[in-house]
Amino acid sequence: MTLVGWAVSATTAGYLLPKLVVNNGGAIPISPWNIIVTLPLIGIILLAMAIPMFKYRAALNARVKDSTKPRPMPMNPFYAVRLVLLAKAISISGAIFSGWHIGVVWLQLTSPVITEATMQNVLALVGSLLMTICAIIVERICRITEDGTGAEGKGLKSAPNAAGEPA
Repeated sequence: MTLVGWAVSATTAGYLLPKLVVNNGGAIPISPWNIIVTLPLIGIILLAMAIPMFKYRAALNARVKDSTKPRPMPMNPFYAVRLVLLAKAISISGAIFSGWHIGVVWLQLTSPVITEATMQNVLALVGSLLMTICAIIVERICRITEDGTGAEGKGLKSAPNAAGEPA
């Protein structure tokens, strides 16, 4: 829900602020090529940083299916926390960038003249969506399940709930 709130706020700003600028004689902002390249690159680098977490989760899931396999070496908890915090920050900033570009593209598509610059803003929108999706994937892979093992909870007995239900 937080990402939706940020995206809606940024969409509103991305539509109204350029409209105000255009009404005062300015031009619609156009995303530069460095943003179009940088935004998806941030998401790809984040996914690359999460490869150890993907491998650890895969090893835990394999152990759940076959209990004869040894338990994998635990990850450095500081690395995992830094990774999930970075993913959360990138997902929020990606939602803001996505919302801004949705607003600007919406303004460009509803204007009487559609210019070539619309494509740059559409590409920036795609890049920011890719960045957000990559960050959400990394956030989900860093989740801890109810039983605290990090596995998906298949075949493992979960802890009793807070209501005092017996184990």
